[in-house]
Amino acid sequence: SLGNVVAKPQSHQLAVTLEYRRVRDPTGFLNTFPNGGIRQVIHREARVYLCDLGRGTAELVATVPDFGGIPNPKSAWIEGWQADALYFRLFGYGGDRRRGDDLSDERRLFFRITPDGRVIEIHELPEGLERGRNSGPAQSPPFLRWSAGHLDVEIAIDARFSETTRLARLTFDPETGEPRLSMP
Repeated sequence: SLGNVVAKPQSHQLAVTLEYRRVRDPTGFLNTFPNGGIRQVIHREARVYLCDLGRGTAELVATVPDFGGIPNPKSAWIEGWQADALYFRLFGYGGDRRRGDDLSDERRLFFRITPDGRVIEIHELPEGLERGRNSGPAQSPPFLRWSAGHLDVEIAIDARFSETTRLARLTFDPETGEPRLSMP
């Protein structure tokens, strides 16, 4: 499922987090040993995509397998930009499958995606991260407005400044998590 969507200020770029899980469907009845009657998560990862509407691209820019080792992950979240570096965090709890979340054991991991594509774990987020606004009129183009669903984002490009509103749609495949960008 989508985590959040954040636009880079004064641009036609936006970043999207995707919490991707591949599951194995139940293989037996409720009493089948071991756990054949429940869905099993066989792979999970946090993904960050960068959508550039000026170029018409949606690219995977970061993957964190197994949510960085967080036992019970809850969210992947874009925090913002500083210059051309993008920052995001992962959040969840300790604990295990049998007992569930250990709410006293919060886990947070912070990452920076550099302009050359490296993903670096950092200890804390820098101050002054920038985010594009999604409400109210902007002073002038370029800017974006968006509405996010479960696996898709509808994006209005420079709305209110052009004769016709140009809408793009970013959709993620429910099986593979691969993006598809439809441009106006």
